[in-house]
Amino acid sequence: MSNNRSVILSYIISISFIFAAFLSCVHYCCFDEKFYTNEHNNILLSGKHISEYIGISDEDLKELTSFTLDYLNDPKASLDKQMVVKDQLREVYSDDEKAHMVDVRSLNLAATYLMYTSIATFFISLFIYFYKKYSKTLLVNSYIKVLIFILALFAILGIYVLTDFNSFWNNFHHVFFRSNNLWILDLRKDILIMIVPPEFFNHLVKRILLMFIIAIILFPITFKVLRKLKIYD
Repeated sequence: MSNNRSVILSYIISISFIFAAFLSCVHYCCFDEKFYTNEHNNILLSGKHISEYIGISDEDLKELTSFTLDYLNDPKASLDKQMVVKDQLREVYSDDEKAHMVDVRSLNLAATYLMYTSIATFFISLFIYFYKKYSKTLLVNSYIKVLIFILALFAILGIYVLTDFNSFWNNFHHVFFRSNNLWILDLRKDILIMIVPPEFFNHLVKRILLMFIIAIILFPITFKVLRKLKIYD
C-alpha cells in the first residue's frame, strides 16, 4: 500500500509541477511589459511602428498597454478609456473589443486560479513525499516518464506553431472562445489588435513554449545536482 501511495504521489508531484510551470510561463510572458515594449519597437504595420500606425505617442502606447493588462487581472475593472488618437479624442475600444476582453479576462482569471492551485498542490505533495521519506529515485523516474510524454506533445504543438501559426491561433480561439466570434478583429480599425497584432502573438507563443520546455527539463537536472552535492540522499 505504501508503495502505491508513493507512486501516485510521485505522479501528482510531476503533473502538478508541469501544470504550474506551464501556467507560470504563460502568466509571466503575457504580463511582461518589457516584452510588449520590445515588440512594439520592432513590429511594423504597413511600414509604420505600432504607435505611429495607431496615431498615438510611444508613451501613450505604453500607458494603454499597462491599462489593458491591468484590466485582465482585475475582475472589477472597466475598459472605458478615452485617448487622443490621430488628433481626435475618442473612446479607445469599441463595444465588441470590450466584450471580447471580458472573455479574455475570464480565461486569464481561471488560468491564474489554476496556476496557484497547481503550485499549492505541488508544494504540499512534495512536502508529504519528503516527510514520508519516499524514494527520490522513484520521484525522478516518474517525472521523467511524464516529461517524455509532455515533450512529445509539445514537440507536435511546436511543429504546428512553426509551420502554420494562423491555423493554430484560429483553432486556439475556436476552443476557448466558442460562444462568439468577437475575437475576429479588424487590423484597419480595431486598436486592440493593433496593440497586439498576429506577429506579436506568434512571438509570444514561441517564447512561452521555449521558456516552458527549459523549465521542465531543468527540474530533474536540479534534483540530480542536489544529490551530487549531497544536499539530499
